[in-house]
Amino acid sequence: MTKNNFEQLNNLNVQFFESAKSSLFDPLGLDLANDVKWIKLNQNWNSLDFPVVVGGKGQPIILLHGFDSSFLEFRRIYKSLKRNFKVIVPDLLGFGFSPRCASNEYNPSKIISYLIDLLKTLQITKNLKIIGASMGGSTALKLAFEIPNSIDKIILLSPAGLFGEPKSIPFPLNQIGASFLGLPQVRKSLCRQAFAFPFESVGEKEEQIASIHLGCKGWRNSLASFAKSGGFAGTHKYIQNIPIKTLCGENDRILGKREIKNIRNIEKLNFVGLQNCGHLPHLDLPSLSSKIIKDYFLE
Repeated sequence: MTKNNFEQLNNLNVQFFESAKSSLFDPLGLDLANDVKWIKLNQNWNSLDFPVVVGGKGQPIILLHGFDSSFLEFRRIYKSLKRNFKVIVPDLLGFGFSPRCASNEYNPSKIISYLIDLLKTLQITKNLKIIGASMGGSTALKLAFEIPNSIDKIILLSPAGLFGEPKSIPFPLNQIGASFLGLPQVRKSLCRQAFAFPFESVGEKEEQIASIHLGCKGWRNSLASFAKSGGFAGTHKYIQNIPIKTLCGENDRILGKREIKNIRNIEKLNFVGLQNCGHLPHLDLPSLSSKIIKDYFLE
């Protein structure tokens, strides 16, 4: 692609985001989206602009969302956290509203490189606290492994990908799988599965936010590329001596009982089980999750 092509992509991406933002039903999502800054990264990323929420003052926290999600996932804890911290919420490379031509491949290694370059650009080099939700938990452990001297503490929210081995999904199955994940009924089902009590907790606001980023140019191809890479797996091997606390819902139907048992058995993860909570503690129990996060990071 030429420089003009990348500039056009940048403009299209920003235009799509602004359109998506104005259509949000959830006022908390809109508040979060209004704090998005467009951060220009270096030539490694074609000098494109990336959407990153930045708000609040204090020691820095970076919040890392889960698979095929976006920064909007953290809408229910953002306002509380930014009272005490400088809160940074990027879309992971190849996910959310990020520009899709920043890389020809989307894989765990590129995601970590992107986050490291982002932190350098934001001049964050020490006392960083990380919150990783679902796949973001594996991302958090790998990021901390790569830049341990910059990391203070970690909180994992229902971390996914800690065990097993990466399983590459080859072409054309990766493209077929991505297309399947884009079907409205599939999106609705996955959204409902993530909550402990979907009939009470899931409505049009939740379903919209779970799918709104699918309109971003290149969504299917980036998801297929990530599936072909094998994704994050076996990341428990990156656990170091950095303090960690792990929150998991007792009603988590995505991780399942066996995965939660394995997490509970790793002493360094400091497991905390939450009743009446599914796969998303920060959405099912935002007040309690915020309190635990603040108490742990400020102690």
